[in-house]
Amino acid sequence: MENSLQVDKALMPEMIGTCVLWQLRAKYLRALTAILVIGLAAGGFSALAQSGPPNNVQATAAALAAPAQIAYDAAGNLYIADLNNNVIRKVDLAGIVTTVAGTGEQGFAGDGGAATSAQLDSPAGVAVNAVGDIYIADTHNQRIRKVSSGTITTIAGTGVAGFSGDSGAAASAQLSNPTALALDSNGNLFIADTNNHRIRKISGTTITTVAGNGEQGFSGDGAAATAAGIDSPNGVAVDAAGKIYIGDTRNQRVRVVDTVGVISTLAGNGSKAYGGDGGTAAGASLARPRGLSVDAQGNIYIADSDNNRIRVVGTTGKISTVAGNGSQGFAGDGGLAVNAILDTPRAPAAQAPGVFAFSDTNNQLVRGVGTDGVIHTVGGQNLGTGGGQSFAETLILSGASTVAFGSGSLTATFSNASQTATGQVSLLDITGNSTSVGSATLTNNVATIGTAALLPGAHRLVASYGGDTLNPPITSSVFVLTVTPPPINDFTLTVSGAATQSVNPGQVATFNFMLQPQGGVLNAPITLTASGLPAGATAVFTPSGIPSGSAATSFSLAIKTAVTNAATVSPVSPLRAPLLPISAAVFLLPLLRNKRVRARFHRMPRTLLGVFFLLIMGAATLGLAGCGSGGFFPQKTQNYTITVTATATSAANTTLQHTTSVLLVVQ
Repeated sequence: MENSLQVDKALMPEMIGTCVLWQLRAKYLRALTAILVIGLAAGGFSALAQSGPPNNVQATAAALAAPAQIAYDAAGNLYIADLNNNVIRKVDLAGIVTTVAGTGEQGFAGDGGAATSAQLDSPAGVAVNAVGDIYIADTHNQRIRKVSSGTITTIAGTGVAGFSGDSGAAASAQLSNPTALALDSNGNLFIADTNNHRIRKISGTTITTVAGNGEQGFSGDGAAATAAGIDSPNGVAVDAAGKIYIGDTRNQRVRVVDTVGVISTLAGNGSKAYGGDGGTAAGASLARPRGLSVDAQGNIYIADSDNNRIRVVGTTGKISTVAGNGSQGFAGDGGLAVNAILDTPRAPAAQAPGVFAFSDTNNQLVRGVGTDGVIHTVGGQNLGTGGGQSFAETLILSGASTVAFGSGSLTATFSNASQTATGQVSLLDITGNSTSVGSATLTNNVATIGTAALLPGAHRLVASYGGDTLNPPITSSVFVLTVTPPPINDFTLTVSGAATQSVNPGQVATFNFMLQPQGGVLNAPITLTASGLPAGATAVFTPSGIPSGSAATSFSLAIKTAVTNAATVSPVSPLRAPLLPISAAVFLLPLLRNKRVRARFHRMPRTLLGVFFLLIMGAATLGLAGCGSGGFFPQKTQNYTITVTATATSAANTTLQHTTSVLLVVQ
């Protein structure tokens, strides 16, 4: 034992040296490994940055990173300022996402070249004009950039944060963290110049300030907007009348600049809180309001960010919540938007009254709400729990984008790792008010739903799955289906029988017609109308219309003319007018020749005698006027061309008309 200890002591210096060497080698290896790992990671990230975000996939399968402002173009495509991905994304009507600006690498480069090869730095704002030009608030590059026909340029900002350049060229002006954009109907661009505490406007190539004096604070209501104090505006919108709405974020207000340049508070009482729904917007409490949007009716949508709600100020000035229950997190897809859970929504975009989308920023999503009030995910991979879809879960609608009326189907394909879903998938038409098209049971994660019930036209469809014990509910992206109307089978319309008939006033003339389909039977119902009738006449078709599916069909038109009255009798000829008293005298002459009658007339009181003569003359005149078919003085003959119109109307409200005419003679 002692010898062993001695040996150990003797070997100790060598052992210590060996340990030190191994420690040095270990440190060297760890360092080398770290260098290799960092290098590989850098290479991997660089490669990822070079490849950029995925394109041509369903928007719900594409990851977003802090989506900020969103905007619709005239065709209904949705653009997303994907802030932390340093790109602008586009979601088309079929729900497919593409990158339209930025490589994904943070920086500044690319002016004059393809927008998809350019570098952006934290773009927070996006707007699209009527011809499809895209405007980008390239926030940390302190610039506004424009994509036109795929080419990117800078239209405002020098790249250095600051304030300068009003009334001069926008490209020579300084901006400070621009975050939101809006366009008016004249193509003027409005900028929330956030850290300059101003709203600025580019008209042509000239930049000016339209609101804010540059001082951070609250002041100026009721006076010129350019003299007002604003605090870190994060939102701007313009309505059809030209009024400018401002998300005055840190003042906890939404303010409005009227068309003469006077600023006032539209919503928010200045306290950072939640309250006031159902009352006047100016008395309500907001919490860091940011992005804004105005729909065609003038309703103003507000991203009430720290209240985790989307709120709307209606045309009556009352405020209400249209999405979010105030809790922070994620839940609620497939249910009512007011019951959903959001996380710091940043910007809404109204597509139509009651139809809007918004960036649910900290959920890394863009979510949409239809007129039925139901919320669903439009873009982004939903990583939340509690009613939303999981990372791997998808529901994709596929099929032909154009089908003939009365035919077609769409396939809903569910996926969630290796899970097999059970239950029903419903197909909803969210074009206007959300309506059910049909439903089908999932079989091996696939459900096929017919579209024969859809009327001709363009339809925005989504598939909705309610979930089961293993799979949460999910709603698909929008699928646009165009249903084409069937052509209306042609037909002929002819008169069968006499085309001319004569009647006296008050009598009925009946005309007969034949309707002959061309190439089979009618595939649309036909309505019948008549025009050119005499005053007071009535027309009755038998049958009243021709139903779809009819072969050759005869029908009649009975025209009952009005009875002639004094107002409708032709004026008596001046040459015939004297005959009235003469006719009366002719009737009296035989009576007056009788002596007894003359004696009795002489003995009658004069008044009674006058009445007697009037009665005789009236009776005689009426009797003569009523003689013959047209009276003693007949009504002038009138000819009426009666036009019969047969109109076939399809389910798409397309029409096909044919006409024919007959002649009615009223004697």
